[in-house]
Amino acid sequence: MNKKSALTLGSIGGVLVILIIIIAFIMTGQHKTSSQSASSKLPKINQAKVMKRIDSEIFSIDDGHNYLENQDTWKDTTYIDGEKFGNRQASIAAMVYDSIGLATNNDVESFNFFKEHEIENLTTKLEKDGNSFVAKGYFVVKDTGKKYPFAFEFNADYMILQEWYGKWYGKDIKI
Repeated sequence: MNKKSALTLGSIGGVLVILIIIIAFIMTGQHKTSSQSASSKLPKINQAKVMKRIDSEIFSIDDGHNYLENQDTWKDTTYIDGEKFGNRQASIAAMVYDSIGLATNNDVESFNFFKEHEIENLTTKLEKDGNSFVAKGYFVVKDTGKKYPFAFEFNADYMILQEWYGKWYGKDIKI
């Protein structure tokens, strides 16, 4: 093989190596872009699971709270007409009963004044980070048929983080 042939063959080999390196970079870049877009897709919210959680929290005969993320702090994450429930003397049900305008009755212990298992206009909004979402809607009052607003914030595991009943006055709600 003469020098001219060796030079030509070396040039062709060098160009092929450069093309292979460029193709490898392109493929690696496409792979990263593909996986990044797959991980940035937000999860879908299972409406049936949301309904089950809300239904259990409100209408469960065993006092609900099965789906609260933190059993110890639920009084500090529950709001009625924009005010934190805290350590009130009345039950949450009694305060909601009063909020509806039915009467003031501190003996109310259940939400039996709502039409059981009936939630209207349930909507959900996922937070941008995909780690939590808010579900809001209306319970229907048995006696009057009026709609009473509520909202629940859930984490990605469908455990309740916060609850709001009645008017929210724009406090702490992410809807």
